[in-house]
Amino acid sequence: MSRLFRYWGLSSQLFCGALLSLLLAALAFVPSFLIGTWVLENTVYGEAFARQAEGEAFVELQEYVDREGIGQNNLHLLNTWCGREEEIYLSLYLDGWPLYESAVPPAILDPELFVLAEEDPECEHTLVLQDGTVTQAFLYFYAGDAYFYWVIVLSVLVAVAVFSVCFITIVHRKLRYITRLKGELDILAGGDLGHKVAVKGRDELSDLAAGIDQMRRSILAHQRAEEKMRSTNSQLVTAMSHDLRTPLTSLLAYLELLDRGKYDSEDQRRHFVAKSLEKALRIKSMADKLFEYFLVYSSEWEQADLEVLEADELFQQIWREYVFSLKSQGFQVRADFGALDSRVEVNVDLLHRAFDNLYANILKYADAASPVEVAYRRQDHQVVLTIANTVSPARDTIESTNIGLNTCRRIFQYHGGLFQAEETDHRFCVHIHLPFVGETPGPLSRELPPPQA
Repeated sequence: MSRLFRYWGLSSQLFCGALLSLLLAALAFVPSFLIGTWVLENTVYGEAFARQAEGEAFVELQEYVDREGIGQNNLHLLNTWCGREEEIYLSLYLDGWPLYESAVPPAILDPELFVLAEEDPECEHTLVLQDGTVTQAFLYFYAGDAYFYWVIVLSVLVAVAVFSVCFITIVHRKLRYITRLKGELDILAGGDLGHKVAVKGRDELSDLAAGIDQMRRSILAHQRAEEKMRSTNSQLVTAMSHDLRTPLTSLLAYLELLDRGKYDSEDQRRHFVAKSLEKALRIKSMADKLFEYFLVYSSEWEQADLEVLEADELFQQIWREYVFSLKSQGFQVRADFGALDSRVEVNVDLLHRAFDNLYANILKYADAASPVEVAYRRQDHQVVLTIANTVSPARDTIESTNIGLNTCRRIFQYHGGLFQAEETDHRFCVHIHLPFVGETPGPLSRELPPPQA
């Protein structure tokens, strides 16, 4: 039965369950009715039973006639006896002439249909009246229609019982599942969000269970994100507190020396000013990191507008500027720009912010003695940008919170793309995937492009 209703909605299941229960009830009614009628035909409606009942009734009739002293002159007294025998019809004859005929038995529900064409010899008895008159008494036993109606009523009751059992069984399965869902909701309400809600079947109840389980996963993911944010906040506050304390202390010391005029020469004064400026710039850099942190964990910037631009023109303009800047900083750059011949939908300001982070990452962590490789090319229905550089030996002495990379990841995800960063064998590589506009949609390829020659 569960397989029959597996892919139907709840209303369809209940409707078909009612039809199935009705069919089974009809199948139960037919044999019950046939068995009942068979029993009647072999008992109260059978000829043998009727002859036996008629014989017993005649014995009682003869005793009543003798006791009441009934003769030809007071045959009306037989009405009393016939009134008590509701299933007996009596007629008396003397030499072939009718002497008495009782009323239609009450067992006959429709007297108008009671017609006796001729007397049945098998029902004939000899009745002797009190005055010695010997009469022919014909006694007929009529069970009537009441027994037949009782068979119908009992058959209907059997059918109703079968229908009720079948339909309640179907409904009980759903009620049992609802009870199970209630129990699982109580578990979730108790705080155990790790408890998975059972999804059973394919109907409105299973959709409800799936929605509850999806809500559970969403709440759990939200809690994990909040926990991660709290952990990151704690780490950032600890790192910033430690990093800010040293430059602030030094800045205050230099400013105090300058304020009190405790320097021996003009050169020493300029040295103090230069050191103060250096510490102030370092503090500004840390403030920029705080801004980047806000960008990573805030969703307000995700309301930025996107515009459709030619991919070749956009990336050539951006990367030629960065290549020129890197060369100006003393880096060797290998650039490989392939033709894209398509368009992308981007927010230019956010794109510049992401590439600025990658540019700053190269200046901070790349080994200037090794070339920086910058490339982009078309791959299926997307553009793949690659940046690779050798990690500076001094990298381990430079602290990093990875906020810049997290910012890049969120920005490119906002554009519907992918951002992958990996470091192997002192080699740092970034791969960026952005979809083209107006081309056949499909999943973004996660295959990394071949290494540069």
